[in-house]
Amino acid sequence: MPFGRVGATERLFSSLPFHTMRLAIGLMLFVCCAAHADPATFTFDPVVNAGVQIAPAAPADAPRAKPAFGSKDTWRWQVLLGGMTDFESAEQVEFGISASYFIIDNLSVDFQVEGDYIAQPVANAWGGGGTILFRWHFLAYQTWSLYADAGSGVIATTVNTPSGGTSFNFTPQAGGGFSFDVAEDLRLMVGARWYHISNANTGETNPGRNSLMGYVMLSIPF
Repeated sequence: MPFGRVGATERLFSSLPFHTMRLAIGLMLFVCCAAHADPATFTFDPVVNAGVQIAPAAPADAPRAKPAFGSKDTWRWQVLLGGMTDFESAEQVEFGISASYFIIDNLSVDFQVEGDYIAQPVANAWGGGGTILFRWHFLAYQTWSLYADAGSGVIATTVNTPSGGTSFNFTPQAGGGFSFDVAEDLRLMVGARWYHISNANTGETNPGRNSLMGYVMLSIPF
């Protein structure tokens, strides 16, 4: 370029006010950036256009989905109310609470504590004890299931039960039932069991008694 032209350009810029020069330089930068930018993503941001990478904000953690009923390694609480009869001369009311732990999907081990009132010949009795049950939901869907359960427990009573037996007895039992959702995180369980009570020949006499038990339970997760 001829030296005369360079001198003319310098004289032109030196004659411009300072703010006008800034505007001109900014306009030239914009034109240069726009010429090399992707039209779909270009923005007139000096930081972005200078090649500075700003890390995007980390996405918020998505809420964890609740495990399905009967999922492995989950726990549930139950509240129980039941009644039983031997269809002869004795009736029994049982109430209790239990904790269920699912050792695999749809198979739980239940730890139950209960209180009982027993109406029987000679003398009625109050009692209390504990039971361990295994419960298998062999037909399990999202909102309902069919199950079978079995286990055994012990019971201590205020008088000999059955009459003529002992005040400490064993209670093997087995049965089945139906569970279904009645509200969010609340499931109703309705079932029936064969219920046996005897001292397993640990006393001088062992009259024993077999009853049919019906019950309802409310189950919630924890």
